Amino acid sequence: MIARLALMVLATVLVSIPVFGLESGGELLEKMTHSHRELNYRAIVTYQWGDKLSSYRITHTVNDGKEFEALESLDGEQLDLVRRGHKVGCIHLGPQLIRHLSHNDDQGLYRYYDIDIVSEGRIAGRDTVNLSVTPRDVYRLGYRLSLDSETGLLLRSDIVNQQGNVLERFQYVMLDLNIPANELLLKDAVEVKYRPSPSNKDSLKNVRRWQPNWIPAGFTPINDAAADSETLSYTDGFAVMSVFIEPFLSARADVVPAVEGGMRRGASVSYTVAFPDKSVFVTVVGEVPILTAMQVAKSLSWHQ
Repeated sequence: MIARLALMVLATVLVSIPVFGLESGGELLEKMTHSHRELNYRAIVTYQWGDKLSSYRITHTVNDGKEFEALESLDGEQLDLVRRGHKVGCIHLGPQLIRHLSHNDDQGLYRYYDIDIVSEGRIAGRDTVNLSVTPRDVYRLGYRLSLDSETGLLLRSDIVNQQGNVLERFQYVMLDLNIPANELLLKDAVEVKYRPSPSNKDSLKNVRRWQPNWIPAGFTPINDAAADSETLSYTDGFAVMSVFIEPFLSARADVVPAVEGGMRRGASVSYTVAFPDKSVFVTVVGEVPILTAMQVAKSLSWHQ
């Protein structure tokens, strides 16, 4: 949930931000990807989609070069998660893509998004610099980011559609940067495990028996799946999109489910298409327009 890098389409004219000097939008994004992983902090955050609003307490520390993070739900159903002992700099492929691709206007994120500094602001008692991330095509959503002026920490993110309407919002309402690196995390929380990213993505195409024939330009595979895997995921550095395959579950072999359609929950969409000749459903889930999910799902093909 907290892992959405992101956020908002445009506001006003470019202004100078004294704290950041002449840094570009891409340089500020790079600073953001470092800060949220290297700082010790405790925060209260809210997550909103539609008329739903949830609040959480986040505790993040770095000790001996390893990250520790806890997430506690503060309302509704009790949900506590913890992520322990990951080395700083070895995970999170999305931020890695931003770091590697955001500095050249002719490639990477700048090829698919306009990234601009638009204003200053204030969130959770902290001064912020606000960025707009506007897609250059209809296959992506837009983002609005508010970064802490001192640390670069992402304090607010809005994901917006082509009309500029907010689909999903994540925002800090309290931030404490003065916690010790050995701060105790939740003892009874569910531990979140991390699976490393692949080192050679070209081999993924060679072994897979199925794959989409169309993916929006700029999206890169991010999981090391075997040939018989039922899932394949992509990211462009902001959005994440996954393709799932599941078999028909019909009592009669001659009955073909007539299923095709999509739904949206906040910024996330899900679109399902039936492939009767393969006896499977294909579902695409991600933070993309429903048009994108539909085209990816319908483009799937199989090979020997």
